[in-house]
Amino acid sequence: MRTWSTGALELPPIIDPQGGETPRDGPVVSKWEHLALSPELLRSLNKFGIGPPNKIQQRALPFLLRGSDIIAQAPPTQERIAAYVIPAIQVAVANMRASNRGPLVIMISTTVDQATQAQRMIRDLGGPIGVRSALGVGTTNASGDLSQELRLLQQNMPHIICGTPQKLHALFTSPGGLIGSEVRFLVLDEVDQLIARNLHDFVFSIVKLLPPPRSRPVPMGPPTPVGTNGPSFTSPFEPNNATLAPLQANGRRFSAVPASPVPSDTAGPGTPQPIERQTALFSNTVPQDVLNLATAINLREPVRVLVRRDGGNNNPEQAQTSRGLRQYYLYLAFTATGRSDPAALGAANPGGLGIIGSGRGVTNAEATQAREWKLDALADLFQDIEINQAIVHVGSMATLEAVVYKLATRGLETISVHAEMNPGTKLAALNKFKAPGPSVVARGPVIKVLVVYDVQVKSPEVTHVPLVVNYDLPKAVEEYSHRVTPAVAPNYARAGVVINFVTATGGDVEMLRSIECFYKIKCPEVPMSLRDIL
Repeated sequence: MRTWSTGALELPPIIDPQGGETPRDGPVVSKWEHLALSPELLRSLNKFGIGPPNKIQQRALPFLLRGSDIIAQAPPTQERIAAYVIPAIQVAVANMRASNRGPLVIMISTTVDQATQAQRMIRDLGGPIGVRSALGVGTTNASGDLSQELRLLQQNMPHIICGTPQKLHALFTSPGGLIGSEVRFLVLDEVDQLIARNLHDFVFSIVKLLPPPRSRPVPMGPPTPVGTNGPSFTSPFEPNNATLAPLQANGRRFSAVPASPVPSDTAGPGTPQPIERQTALFSNTVPQDVLNLATAINLREPVRVLVRRDGGNNNPEQAQTSRGLRQYYLYLAFTATGRSDPAALGAANPGGLGIIGSGRGVTNAEATQAREWKLDALADLFQDIEINQAIVHVGSMATLEAVVYKLATRGLETISVHAEMNPGTKLAALNKFKAPGPSVVARGPVIKVLVVYDVQVKSPEVTHVPLVVNYDLPKAVEEYSHRVTPAVAPNYARAGVVINFVTATGGDVEMLRSIECFYKIKCPEVPMSLRDIL
């Protein structure tokens, strides 16, 4: 079994705008004109109406624009996307040619939504100044469709390509795929989620096709803003000169991606320098796993940037997350000794919910059995309640299919929605969920259950829903508010119920605690009978 690395990673001090680590003297980047941006990009920023640089942009952009590798921790916002879109456009403008053989910039995002937002921003800011961009998302099963996509891309090669790890891996590694040898800038966004979803192997395969990381040291002096002569400028962004310590070989999850040999600089002064890769990692959190990945893809002396979330609860979505909601958890524990006797379990637990789940060290057969028992627990929730609608959030397509099948066998009307649906199909599914269902005289109304994977369902798409079940907890705490929003009661009229399934392993306990701390809520254990709360 692969385990997380215990190796140490030495990095420059964190540049924290709220932690007091940054010198306070010297100018602050408060205008785009303070940065060494091309005139075309500056005009585009002003025309598009981008506001002044915010915290993450103030701290990250000076280093990115001078070619440094960075590891940035910041909340997932449009401003964070702009923090790497702007230097990406700058790279494209500086290296434009009549025809480039391959992309100049690659942006890898864990989710389709994040990749789409980045590509739209590139289109709006870079399109008017000649920067071509493309979006690579969706399934990669049909080889014919992939070949057609590659032909279209190669006919009008984009300067910047954004996409999900799976899709970009297919575009670069398929026969006749895109060329990675001209990539100057690699961006990985949502790195913590990328690792949690086991998508890092796709990234490693792509990195092997790219130029080597920069070998020539970036000058460690402060980034010089436009209109200054350099030596007299004292920057609050200057890091200390530190190097990466090698990871210990034992217990390492990520093996280093072998870099291509860097040609020697013995050529004459007129010889063009070889292409080298700059890398930027953006993440909601920076655990040791993210640092291990940074070492595996050969980041060189990365600058760490930390932008803490503002104190208080000023975000309306966060504020409404607990408004009128009753939020509970259902703990699922499974041991390799087998399931408890159903009769005894029912006597001890009249609600019929059981104590199930998965544990460490179980065999494949036991893990499969644990998944079945978890499905049974979900189906049992709907046996003795009288509601007309519910939403169940899952964490994978395989789980979505299993949940839909299980609930359908219990007589529930199930409707699925996932990210791979086209907008028309998704709208039809949501309309079917909202439409009133026929009543069955003998059994009462049929419960409609919307099973959701990797899609935000919000008003007015879905009105107030009495029950939301997080069958799989979200990968990031920010996603929780989007999931439970349909259960928020307008004017506290009918408070909805949220039930979070928590397994003994897999990080569910830690994620639930993070959600409670972030939203300042406390989730008690679900009562024995749901009739008491629904």
